[in-house]
Amino acid sequence: MKTTVIGAYPKISDDPAGQELRRALHRFDRHEIDQAALDEVSDATTRSAIAELEAAGIDVINDGQIRWDDLFALLARAWNGVSRGPLERFYDNNTYFRQPVIEKPITTHGRTLADDYKFARAIAKRELKAAICGPLTFATLTAEDRAYKTLEDRTLAVAEALAAEIGGLGAVGARLVDVEDPAVVARPDLIGLARRAYERLAQAKVPLALQAYFFPADTVLAELASFPVAQVGIDLRSRETNALANIGALAGKVVVLGAVDARNTRLESADEVAQAIDVTARALGPDNVWVAPTTGLEYLPHDVARKKIAVLVEGARVAQGVPA
Repeated sequence: MKTTVIGAYPKISDDPAGQELRRALHRFDRHEIDQAALDEVSDATTRSAIAELEAAGIDVINDGQIRWDDLFALLARAWNGVSRGPLERFYDNNTYFRQPVIEKPITTHGRTLADDYKFARAIAKRELKAAICGPLTFATLTAEDRAYKTLEDRTLAVAEALAAEIGGLGAVGARLVDVEDPAVVARPDLIGLARRAYERLAQAKVPLALQAYFFPADTVLAELASFPVAQVGIDLRSRETNALANIGALAGKVVVLGAVDARNTRLESADEVAQAIDVTARALGPDNVWVAPTTGLEYLPHDVARKKIAVLVEGARVAQGVPA
């Protein structure tokens, strides 16, 4: 059993040292500093996020996604045929993203995320995973598509481009890639299309973790078991769900339990986390259980995010019978 994180870690905090990235972004927007200077601050913030996650005792970390303006930004800037379009609310959150606009068939060199992963890997002392957006979420949240005739065509084209990026991550050492794809559970009517898209992602031959958050997975649990992924993430907190009662449907997968709510400041107890782990471990075996926040902790104040991580780690220790 391992602890991990999903998505972005808070980039900004209330203490003066936690304001450096915000100040740098403002200065960059005013053309007072160049890209190299902004990159230095982003690098420093990434180092800080990695150090904080490791110090908290998280077993498998990411790089905090410090450079991710939103789930699609890095790819929409880099891919040929795609641009960043209008601002839109990201599902039911009080945050916004720029919707992708597809102007012509998508092409990519497949190395968009590789340098950032290499940088983080040189710093990290613990196991490091990579991340990418999911094909169904990208396709369903696209603002305008001038290249593909149907949602099916668009989703599969996005999956091809994402497979190239996953291959690029594998080439620089990534051995696990989170695919953040809330649309898989937000749109259960599209589960068949989602599976076809993941069959294309799997061609990159890098182990994948499907992270489907914000919505209950109850109606698609059995279908998720057939996806060609190593791990399936289940959100236990955002909405009412009976997923734990039916978690046996995911036998054969590692299940990543979203056991602390990354969008609510209410602090769970270690016993709550441990109980979710125990139920899943009895059904699937302890080696097939990981535990995480439901999604990225950037939705929370930095001090609350730290407390959530601490509860997560403590709950895992309680479940394993390890003294605090």
